[in-house]
Amino acid sequence: MSGFDPGFFVAGNFIILLVGLFAIRAIFPQAWVSRLTFTLTGAYLLYLVAPRFVLFFVLFWTVVWLLLKLMQRAEAMKNTKVAGLLTVFAIGIMLSPLLIWKLSPQMFTSAINESFSKALWTLFPQVGFADAIVAIGVPLGLSFTIFRALDLIIKVRLDLLPALDLGRVFYYGFFPPVLAVGPIIEYEEIKMDTRLSRLPDPGDIAVGSMRVLLGCVKVFLLSILLTHAASLLWGDGTGSVLYAWAAILAYGLFFYVNFSGYSDISIGASRLFGLKLKENFDNPYLKTNPSSFWNAWHMSLTRWVNRYVFIPLGGFRENRQYFAIFVTIMVIALWHDISWTLVIFGVYHGIAMVGHRWLESKRAKAGRSLSTNPLIKGFKMFALFVFVCLSMPLLSQPLEALPGIYKTLIPGL
Repeated sequence: MSGFDPGFFVAGNFIILLVGLFAIRAIFPQAWVSRLTFTLTGAYLLYLVAPRFVLFFVLFWTVVWLLLKLMQRAEAMKNTKVAGLLTVFAIGIMLSPLLIWKLSPQMFTSAINESFSKALWTLFPQVGFADAIVAIGVPLGLSFTIFRALDLIIKVRLDLLPALDLGRVFYYGFFPPVLAVGPIIEYEEIKMDTRLSRLPDPGDIAVGSMRVLLGCVKVFLLSILLTHAASLLWGDGTGSVLYAWAAILAYGLFFYVNFSGYSDISIGASRLFGLKLKENFDNPYLKTNPSSFWNAWHMSLTRWVNRYVFIPLGGFRENRQYFAIFVTIMVIALWHDISWTLVIFGVYHGIAMVGHRWLESKRAKAGRSLSTNPLIKGFKMFALFVFVCLSMPLLSQPLEALPGIYKTLIPGL
């Protein structure tokens, strides 16, 4: 299992299964059949990674379904205090596994893997035997899953969505295109309630096929080349400063190409069936300031935190905007992991975001407009690209390794 990439594995197997999904759609165009097929496909992909995770997510999404019922009851209550307490309880239940995992990853992963492996041995001995040979790991896409569940619960609480039945909850939870690495979809994007055509629209097939192909080129070719290039350029960290900088920039480019490639596969595969997911990337490395970058990078996460963190904190009020911006960026950072490296990552980007907003407000008050000089714009794009790439080691390297990494980038040290 050394070097095993579950996202890579799941994406590859899902692409293979697309032919079967098309065949079932053509024979049985009923919406409930497609929902069931997608659910079972997602469960099968989880089974291929680790059978115990199927059991884990069946329990997880069953709890979500029960909480949706609770939110529906809370919405019908006249007592706003009790309804508020029920809402806090439901959100706490959803956030608890994420917080426990981030704060104590070894304890969480060991407890989850041991408990659900034993449950499989008890309930399904043959499956338990197959599961026993799989290495310990974190439930696939857990961070994405919890944020999707929270979105569903809050929308039902606010009466923006009806409480879904268990089948629809499982369909949303096991939706295979986003199972491994997102994006953080909303239920409205994949809603499938009316009778379907036996074959999707030719335009959807054409656009979806091109997006899947583009995603495959990014994930299965360019990402691998960039990884090897960064590794060769970096070597053991004792090469020239020029090579070290080239390695950092290649590594930053890898992060974008790899993640956006998975998003392309997810969006394209969904489009093949007429489901139009929102974009997750919008050429972030071609932006010229931190605000534009974060509005174009992992946009599904940005939309989520804007909706549930930035706006509730008063981000559109002048006297609260800087606080709301900084807290929102810290939530994005700590969503990846609760560690000192991610705290530094959040502070790094938070200061940049607040500083940019402050400068923008000063420029607006002075009546100054931005320069349209293409050379200046190109310089800003490159400067932002370098600025972001410098933060990428914070996402993947331990704290003790960072001084040595950044020291290598400084001439004469």
